[in-house]
Amino acid sequence: MLPGTSVLLAAALFACPFFAKDDYYTRPVTRSAVDARSPQYVQSMIDAGNTGGFWIAAVPVEFVNVAGPRTPKRFVRPKVTYHHFDVAYPWDPGFKIEPLSDAHAIVVESRTCDLYETYETTYENGVLSAYSGWHWSLRRPFSPLPAGTPSAMASGLSLYAGMVRFEEVASGSIDHALNWGAPAGTAATRNFVRPASDTDGLAFKGLSRYALPYGAHLRLRASFDTSRFGPQSKIIAQAMKTYGIYLADTGGRGNALYNAAALDGSNHWNASDLAALDAIHISDFEVLTLGPVGSVR
Repeated sequence: MLPGTSVLLAAALFACPFFAKDDYYTRPVTRSAVDARSPQYVQSMIDAGNTGGFWIAAVPVEFVNVAGPRTPKRFVRPKVTYHHFDVAYPWDPGFKIEPLSDAHAIVVESRTCDLYETYETTYENGVLSAYSGWHWSLRRPFSPLPAGTPSAMASGLSLYAGMVRFEEVASGSIDHALNWGAPAGTAATRNFVRPASDTDGLAFKGLSRYALPYGAHLRLRASFDTSRFGPQSKIIAQAMKTYGIYLADTGGRGNALYNAAALDGSNHWNASDLAALDAIHISDFEVLTLGPVGSVR
């Protein structure tokens, strides 16, 4: 990718918000109330096996594809009958799909600031297919999905809106909440709170009645010391203090945050800097006041 092209793409993305101001992803939570059962929710995760630190990939596998008004649109072929895609997605044959099993695909239309996300994505013989996904306008408030509906994430949250982009770290701040994937089995099996809409249905490994629901909003304690963190990890940790993290999914490796490859195609992430995030544990967080708890079958 030509350097000038990456600059234009970055400028186009920065012109798009992460949904409305003071919305789910963009509202500062430094003064938000803590849930009365926060200690129990945190302890339930620890008892279920969440004892490791946080991490983020030093070599990102997620990509943000930027579409323009001339990018062709294709209807997505659903891989299962119980999920559907009600709009055509902009898709260029050169767009990138996550190479791991989740096969996420993210597309932002730079002119309209429309966001398109898919899970288990394939593009073969001119056909775009996916297991699940969703479409939002980044210029409007985040609209939670109907109960029992996933997006590209098990929770129904937006992968892109809670992702760390290198370009924003390079600018000096992350101005939105982050998504977080907890170790499998340490979250509620079927319970969620808004803005989430679904779960991955994996059995909770603990015994507590306070299994943390998907969509729970947590805040890194203001007192957590980041003085020895490098510039990249310090910016990420500050976002966790200012905007918090959403329980968006679960996985097989620790407490995962999500980041995207830089638009210029180079890897600017510093592995030794990012390794500092391993010092952050679930016990360093407070659970913010939870809304009504929904459940899925």
